[in-house]
Amino acid sequence: MGFDVKALQSRLAGRLIDWRLHFLDTVDSTNLVALDLARKGAPEGTIVIADCQTAGKGRLHRAWQSPPGCNLYASLLIRPKIDPADAPQLTLMAGVAVAETLSALCPEGVGLKWPNDVRIRGRKVCGILTELRMAGGAVAAVVVGIGVNVNMPRADFDPAYRETATSLREETGQEQSREEVAFRLCESFEKWYETFRCEGFAPVREDWLARSEMPGRRVRVLFRDEVQEGRVIGIDHDGALLIVDDLGATRRVTAGDADIMKG
Repeated sequence: MGFDVKALQSRLAGRLIDWRLHFLDTVDSTNLVALDLARKGAPEGTIVIADCQTAGKGRLHRAWQSPPGCNLYASLLIRPKIDPADAPQLTLMAGVAVAETLSALCPEGVGLKWPNDVRIRGRKVCGILTELRMAGGAVAAVVVGIGVNVNMPRADFDPAYRETATSLREETGQEQSREEVAFRLCESFEKWYETFRCEGFAPVREDWLARSEMPGRRVRVLFRDEVQEGRVIGIDHDGALLIVDDLGATRRVTAGDADIMKG
């Protein structure tokens, strides 16, 4: 299915953010393109969308499966005035925007898993990768990469992820418009970014927790060779995951893969 670039450009015109769309048929990574545009001075609101990625990037240097014609691969450039340590807040903010977007198209089962997964009925439908461009020790730009599995059939997923990943089409039983998903995503992202700028992280954190599968659940977090286990009690002021371990101590988790344990 093709991508109607002109229709999306028309719908994005005149909004609070001056969205500037760059659509490319094939790229290595939309994040790499957006980071290069940021280096060249591209303004906030620049968005790079590709039909296909040859080297799509996920967290922790993982590849993101990016075949043509079926999914949404987008990178949004913003220039917030934030401390580098608070950058994880933007990943959670983007997660809220994506969850809100997908909930409008698939009303049941959309949830968030720390730090960057959006899931439907426990299967991953979207990943988020936030990358910073620094200048003189300060954040000059932030690129938020968002990959949404829109119309990908389960049979086309890498066998390693076939049972843990999904797409909007698989969950709704209907072909979805990638342009509609992109527009709704920009709409929600714009709303939550304005909330973040005006009111800070607190309302983002509140909404993230309300949409998350994790509060009260026991999790195992793996980062490098370290494993932490505990019950999720919240999100800290900087976006860190808060858990209580078996000894009753509260632990801050700032990086890693969090698996929700059964039972």
